[in-house]
Amino acid sequence: MAKKTDNVLTEGFLAELYNAAITDNYVCSVVCNHMRDEYLPDQQYQQLTAALKRYFLEYKMAPQYGVLEQMLSQTRAVSELLDEIRETSTDTEPDALRDQFENYLKLVRFKRIYKEVGKMYDNGDGMKAIKMMETEAKELSTFTLKPDEFIDVAETFDDRLRDNKAKHEDNTHKKLVNNFYIDELDNLNRGRDLRSQLSVFLAMSGVGKSHLARWIGSNAAYVSGLNVLHFQLEGSAAEVMDAYQASLIQTQTFEFENGRVNQHLIDHFHKQLETYSGTLKVKSYSKFGKEVSTTDLKNDCEKYKEKYGYYPDVIIVDSLDLLNDSSGKSWDNKSLRFKRIAVANDLKDMAGELNAWMVATYQATIEKQEVVDDEKFVLNGYNLSEAKGLQRPCTHIISLNQSRREDKENNMRLYVAKSRFFKKADPFRICTDYEHEQLYSRERTLNLPPES
Repeated sequence: MAKKTDNVLTEGFLAELYNAAITDNYVCSVVCNHMRDEYLPDQQYQQLTAALKRYFLEYKMAPQYGVLEQMLSQTRAVSELLDEIRETSTDTEPDALRDQFENYLKLVRFKRIYKEVGKMYDNGDGMKAIKMMETEAKELSTFTLKPDEFIDVAETFDDRLRDNKAKHEDNTHKKLVNNFYIDELDNLNRGRDLRSQLSVFLAMSGVGKSHLARWIGSNAAYVSGLNVLHFQLEGSAAEVMDAYQASLIQTQTFEFENGRVNQHLIDHFHKQLETYSGTLKVKSYSKFGKEVSTTDLKNDCEKYKEKYGYYPDVIIVDSLDLLNDSSGKSWDNKSLRFKRIAVANDLKDMAGELNAWMVATYQATIEKQEVVDDEKFVLNGYNLSEAKGLQRPCTHIISLNQSRREDKENNMRLYVAKSRFFKKADPFRICTDYEHEQLYSRERTLNLPPES
């Protein structure tokens, strides 16, 4: 359900707006780029919006009623809403609807700014409050949903440079998100910003996907000082918490579970705790409960912001293939590939909307051990059961590869199967240290002998 606020749009206006969005490409782009769940009165409108966004992202055009009917055919409540929109709308001029939506967005933003500025002032930050009000007032005055067909490059040079400088200065308080915490990957990335990106880690069952998820989560929080939200979709909260907490003191999970922890390690942890500036929160869903969707994850991110005042910097999903998409559709086994493509699109959209780095794990579709034991073989995008469709929204696809011999020697090969921002490289080896709940042992990796 949408969060009930004074900002919820009326159903009458929404019917007119969505009728236009379904038939007009530009109005569709406006709705897809600016509509948020909290503006909508119920889950049906949220699901309809998600379907619009999914279609527009892929085809860059409005879907038309027939296409939406097919997309939503197995979701009765949303199908009924679609019929109601078609029957009750009066074909209001799209420009008029766009202008009304623009005024609404300005009002919502003004209310938020007014609240934040007032809070700053009450806390004694008067000058900061004034500066914020001036900046935001300027942005509000120039904000428009009207298309700018012709923009003069030279004439707008000074204004855009000034705005870009101001935007950069406003964002300096945000901590950098630019590390994978594995040296070779960080060398390839060269410090590029990972916010708004979707990175998928692909591996066979039991090879280390969850270890990798926790490795990134703990390092992002306790090394980089970022705010991390970890969604665990399989296993209990106790299981993932024990594994995380064992990793903090570099001991085996079963020792932590049994309370067999050396006092020296405990004392060292409490000393280190004083230096931690980031946070790591875990949300676990029972696999025996209802199927979890990307809508559930988005709603939990909104609850997170409501509680802490900000969205997480890093969101971890372990794992993507256990999720349902935001459409609410009941997917049959023949349609699983389409569901997972929709899930990946939802996660990429969420990363952009929340300005967070989205990290997800995914189980590879290969079963022959003899293939895996060939150390010249690496998993790639074609080992995703959805191949190109699922690859498209991913910024990175990185596979974890491990033969039986490598498993015994506690090492594996990583391979960048896809990256939008850096070139693919040859597979490279890393050493693991699962005995101490560490995915990556830098010291042992540096001492690996060169491959023959």
